[in-house]
Order: sequence, then C-alpha cells, then structure tokens
Amino acid sequence: MNGVQNGVGMELKSSQEDLAKRGFASIEDIEKFSTLSREELIDLLHSDNAVFRTAAACNLSSRQGMITGELLKQLQIEQCLYTRIAICESLKKGDINTAEQMADYLGKIGNNQHKKLPGAVSKKKSYPLPRDIIARTIGSMDISVFPALVEVIKSNDISKISEALDAIGYMVFYHPQLATHQNAEVIVYVVEKYAENERILWKAMMSLSAFGLEECREVLLSFANDDTVVGLEARRSLDILKTKPL
Repeated sequence: MNGVQNGVGMELKSSQEDLAKRGFASIEDIEKFSTLSREELIDLLHSDNAVFRTAAACNLSSRQGMITGELLKQLQIEQCLYTRIAICESLKKGDINTAEQMADYLGKIGNNQHKKLPGAVSKKKSYPLPRDIIARTIGSMDISVFPALVEVIKSNDISKISEALDAIGYMVFYHPQLATHQNAEVIVYVVEKYAENERILWKAMMSLSAFGLEECREVLLSFANDDTVVGLEARRSLDILKTKPL
C-alpha cells in the first residue's frame, strides 16, 4: 500500500514540477505577489523563475499604464506556455494605445504564422483562430481597438498586413456590429492593392466571410472560379455568407 501511495505522491510531485517548468501559477502564487509595486512586478516579469513571471504578468494586468512595452519585451523571448498565456491575457485588457504598441509586433513573435499558402482551406464554419500570437490577442480585445488594425492595413508592411487581416476577420466575425460598409472597404482596398500577392488575397477572402454585405459577396464571386486556394477560400466564405443576412 505504501508503495502505491509513494508512487502516486511521486507522480503528483512530478506533474506539479512539470507545470511549474511551463510557468503554471496557482491562485496562491499570484496572490503572494499582489501587494508588490509595479517596479517590483516588472522585475519579476523578467525573472529566471517561470512561475514568478506568470504571477507578475497576472498582477500587472490591472496596472498596465506604461508597462505594455515590458509585457511585449518578455513575450518576445518567453518559452513557457502558461507565462505566454498570462502575458497575452494581460495585454487583452489594454486599450487602443496598447493595441497600437502590439501592432508593431505583428508577425514578429514565434514562427507559427503562415509563410505560404496552405494546401487546403479550413472545413470549419467558425472563423479560424489567428496563428500569430499578437493577431490572436488583438483579435480578442475590446472592439474599441479596431482602428489600430485599420492603421496597419494602411501601412506597406506586408507581414503585418497579413496578420492584421486575420485579426480583423476574427474580430468582425464575432462582433457583427463591426461588419459595416466602411470596415468592409478596408478589406476591398487590400484586395485591389495586393492583387498579385496570393497569401494576402487568401487571407482577404477569409476576412470577407465575416461581412454579410453584398459588396463583399461580389468580391468573393469574382475569385470563386479560380482553381487555387484563393478560389477555394472564396467559395468557403460564400458558403458562410449564406448563413448571414445580406
């Protein structure tokens, strides 16, 4: 019996150690640092201890102010899953100034972004979660930050525009009040300006699935017969739009 108990205890300890290595912080861990000053929390955010970094990120979420840069600085180098999640959760609570700072990091953190066209399109009826960690985070923020994404589209940075399209589509899909003619024009502008860039066109086709507007349907129809992933995405978006009132 003792052998079984010891085995369970060792397994539990091993599991806890594994979680700690990945930066998992308990409620107690977070509360332990809740009274620290902002400066002390910033120091902890860059600590060698992953649990401390997570706890710091959680506590900084209610005192953002000027520390968006510190969160982004750590996110750039952070390898621990739970710490990355905690940093992103803190960033999500920011305002448009936070989103504008985050936009500078679109396509620059991690290697999970689409570098080329996929072999096939998603079969889901929901909007695909952005792969870029910054696009995913901005796309989940309050809709008041939407203008920050529009500004990215107006830039000439292809890598940022590519990820901003994902964030725009994701945000509009789950917040139909953003599906306005003015916002749709942003995507149409991209389609016209980057007509030779297949990756941008593919993401634009996906974004248009969030807009239940006739002009968006017309753009999609103009690509729907293409024997490419762009055409496949256009057809997928048209199928999704059938469920939305035009």
